[in-house]
Amino acid sequence: MNSRHCYELAQNALALSDRRDVQEIADGLGIDVLYEDDYHDLLGMYYANWGHRFIFLNNRLDDIWQRMVLAHEIGHDQLHRELARTSLQEFNLFQMNNRTEYEANAFAAHLLLDSDDVYERLQEGCDVPTLAKEQNVNINLMLIKLQEMAALGYDLRVSDCGDSHFFRKIRT
Repeated sequence: MNSRHCYELAQNALALSDRRDVQEIADGLGIDVLYEDDYHDLLGMYYANWGHRFIFLNNRLDDIWQRMVLAHEIGHDQLHRELARTSLQEFNLFQMNNRTEYEANAFAAHLLLDSDDVYERLQEGCDVPTLAKEQNVNINLMLIKLQEMAALGYDLRVSDCGDSHFFRKIRT
C-alpha cells in the first residue's frame, strides 16, 4: 500500500459523513461498532467474517481516544479485511514497526485530519504539539499525518521522533 492509495481510501470513506464523524462513517460502510465496558487493556479490535464486519471498542476511553481508535479500526476494515477473516484478530494498535499498524494509523490520520487545513496552520507558524491539540488528536498521530503529507508531495520536513508505542500508554 502506498500513501496515495491510503489517502484515496480515506477520502472515499469521508464521503459518507460531512463532519468527519467516524461513527457515521462506520455505519455508512456497514460496520457494526460494539462498545464494551469490560475491556481493560484492549482499546479496540476489528473482526470480519460471514459477510459481517465488527469493531469492538472500549467504552471507557475518552471521546478523543475513542474517535482515534475507531478511525484506526476502520482503517483495518478498509485495508486489511482479509487478515481479519480467519480469526478474531487483535491488531497491536499503533505498533509502528508493523506494516499493517502503520497503514491503519495513516488511514486514521487521513480520516481525522484535513491535509489542507493542517498545511495551512503549519504555514501560519503553528507548532506540531499545538496543532495536535487543536485537532483533538495525539501528537504521534499528527506526526504520522505529516509524514503521509510529505509522501503525498506537500513541502514538509518531518522528523521521525514520534513515540511508536503511544497507544500502549493509554489507561482506561
